[in-house]
Amino acid sequence: MRPLAPILLLALLTACGGSGGDDGDPTGPSPPSGPVQVSVDAGQTLRVVDSGAVLGGNLGIWVAPSTLAPPTDRYVAERGARLVRGPGGNLSNNYCWVTQRVSDNDHVVWDDWSWGVRVEQYLGFVDRVGGRPLYSLNPFDHTIDGQRHSAPGEARALARHFVSRGQAGAYYEVGNENDGSWNPMLSPPEYVEAFVALAEAVKAEDPSARMMGPVGSGESPSWRNGFLDGLAARGKVGLLDYFSFHYYGGWISGSNSAGVDLSTPQRIPGFVAEIRRKLASVGAPDAGVALTEYNAAIWDEGTTRGQLSIEQALWLADTAGELFRVIDIGNVWIDLSAQDPHALLDDTSSPPSRTPNYWPMLLVGRTLGFGRRDRSVSVLEATADLPTSRVTAYAASGGDGRLGILLVNKGDPLSASITLTGRGCSAVTGLRVDPDTHAANSGLAGHPASCSSGTISTELPRLSAVGLVLD
Repeated sequence: MRPLAPILLLALLTACGGSGGDDGDPTGPSPPSGPVQVSVDAGQTLRVVDSGAVLGGNLGIWVAPSTLAPPTDRYVAERGARLVRGPGGNLSNNYCWVTQRVSDNDHVVWDDWSWGVRVEQYLGFVDRVGGRPLYSLNPFDHTIDGQRHSAPGEARALARHFVSRGQAGAYYEVGNENDGSWNPMLSPPEYVEAFVALAEAVKAEDPSARMMGPVGSGESPSWRNGFLDGLAARGKVGLLDYFSFHYYGGWISGSNSAGVDLSTPQRIPGFVAEIRRKLASVGAPDAGVALTEYNAAIWDEGTTRGQLSIEQALWLADTAGELFRVIDIGNVWIDLSAQDPHALLDDTSSPPSRTPNYWPMLLVGRTLGFGRRDRSVSVLEATADLPTSRVTAYAASGGDGRLGILLVNKGDPLSASITLTGRGCSAVTGLRVDPDTHAANSGLAGHPASCSSGTISTELPRLSAVGLVLD
């Protein structure tokens, strides 16, 4: 994660269209006279996904190791995350895991970070949640106390250690947002050089390792295409297992009047479609797409507008729903961090406590992931007769035949009539996040719904996310 210059943010938000939704006023039109009509086709599978990978998270090494003790591990697993990314965002470019030292972007002075989470402690946490590691590698050679450290050498040693810990086939990113001035910058050719060197080093130690890049601009054609065309020119496209990028819904600053924009989740499918087209054009049609950081906004220092708000909660739920439709791997920013407006867990309490950002992610995990990190979730066709700036609908079926439906209401109260095709229903279990539960940080509330003759009827309170599960 990083601060975002206004011009770059504008380019990011306007580079692509979304999935056909209305990008107007987030509150949308006045409520219709009748219920919003939602259709779910249980016989039309759009794709099959691993919900534990789609609902992954980020774990920074700057937290105290003691905060990784229970109940943190339980909270991460319960909300549906199996993939856990470390050691952090921008810090990945400036961190030497061998010495546990961290530098500024100039890599001259290296501070002792032995107080933070070490690789062994990170792997222990991943093991306890029954997870898989996704580790961001430092792409820069560096010198510490007169000792030269090779970036490929350290990457290979890390892969060897992961294999020794039973984590063969782990996921590795190279660098973090090296297209931005907030990090040590690399041109696309320079980044390709680093990616190839580190990927070959890791795969020499673990041929089953999954490599990911360029870890930044999936929205910028120049960076995206420069990376992929550069790999193709070198005949190294086969090293890339996943194209990874980051997406934040907006930039909220004292210099602007922006708030959380509830239409921006619907822009993600457009970015992903462009990435997949480009991957196919360079001979990598089977490479996956990973969104390894996302949240409702980047907040400028000193700005609190929209932080930990019901709008942020709805943005997270809505985005997670979109990810089930289009992404192979997703990692929300960030699970555990002190007083961070993005955090799902707050480590300033002892033990760490769940923030209002946690509950929308738990709702999606319970509804589309069925509360068990299902590896074979079938994503179903779900549509509503209102624009996506007003309401969105998502649906999935589990391996045991359960059906989950997620509805996000971005405006005034609505009644909903959900027509099921190819599936009957009897009992329906409902959960919701709404302004009252969000303000109280009281968790998910039970939500009433009824089903008769293949149609579910329920109410969608103002600014709410509702999850329904049919056994």
